[in-house]
Amino acid sequence: MLAIKGWAALCMAALVVIGSGCGTSSGTNTEQQTAVKPVTNQAEGNKTRVVKSEKGEVTIPAEPKRVVAAYYHGTLAALGINAIGANKEWWMGSPFLKEQEAKMEDIGAPGSVEKVASMNPDLIVINGFAEADYDKFSKIAPTVFIPYTAYKNVREEVKLLGDTLGRQKEAADWLAKYEQKAKESREKIKGAVKDGETAVIINVREKKISLLGDNYGRGGEVIYNMLKLKAPEFVQQQVIDSGKQIVEISMEMLPTYANVDRIFICMNDGTTEEQVKAILDSPIWKNIPAVKNNKVYTLDYKTYLY
Repeated sequence: MLAIKGWAALCMAALVVIGSGCGTSSGTNTEQQTAVKPVTNQAEGNKTRVVKSEKGEVTIPAEPKRVVAAYYHGTLAALGINAIGANKEWWMGSPFLKEQEAKMEDIGAPGSVEKVASMNPDLIVINGFAEADYDKFSKIAPTVFIPYTAYKNVREEVKLLGDTLGRQKEAADWLAKYEQKAKESREKIKGAVKDGETAVIINVREKKISLLGDNYGRGGEVIYNMLKLKAPEFVQQQVIDSGKQIVEISMEMLPTYANVDRIFICMNDGTTEEQVKAILDSPIWKNIPAVKNNKVYTLDYKTYLY
């Protein structure tokens, strides 16, 4: 049986504060200081700022008005910047960004150069998915390339974007709200959750079963970093510390890697009822301790994807 109330509801409440910041990096933090770095020796009152990135120095507007975001549109919203265009096919659909996303035009996946050009942007923000077209985008407007390896969690992502775009105050305000919400959420689960309780996040995509880390969406940031549930040794070492953030396992491995206090499970779009049933009705699944103890929580894909 999959529980939806209680824990899942608390996770959703916690997600409200981080819902506007997308954090799904699968890389490490080795390039955080050099991937995108503002140049600070700008004259006061200058209407542009210079940032250093893997692509070299880029001069961008100090106050961009028409931003196209092939990625990071949620993080920009957290900083008070509403993109005029974004990749709706891949990255939109969060219930926390309905109002903002309704005003954005779809640029396609990973991003149509022609569509972006027609929107007359004054700044373009991309990640690795659109890197192949960086030079083409740069001919349209100043383009900032921020790879996944530039940050390792949503907090670093928000700070990095804030520093890059001169929105340090907005980033600091968001982070303060995040920490306050995290503290309040941890207080709410006291008494119901013992210190040191373990949890895994299982993602089902068609016939594939994967364990997720703390920065692959699906509630990982909330569960591990915000609410402080403990990842079992395998997940900590092989999924989180390795930087992979997602590791596929076989059905037969579930009893070993899902031998935890609580299980959170998310079904990707496209996964059929038959495929889900094949897992949840199997003797292997039914004999997992957390399943027997009714401590399995299903996470709505659209809500927890980001």
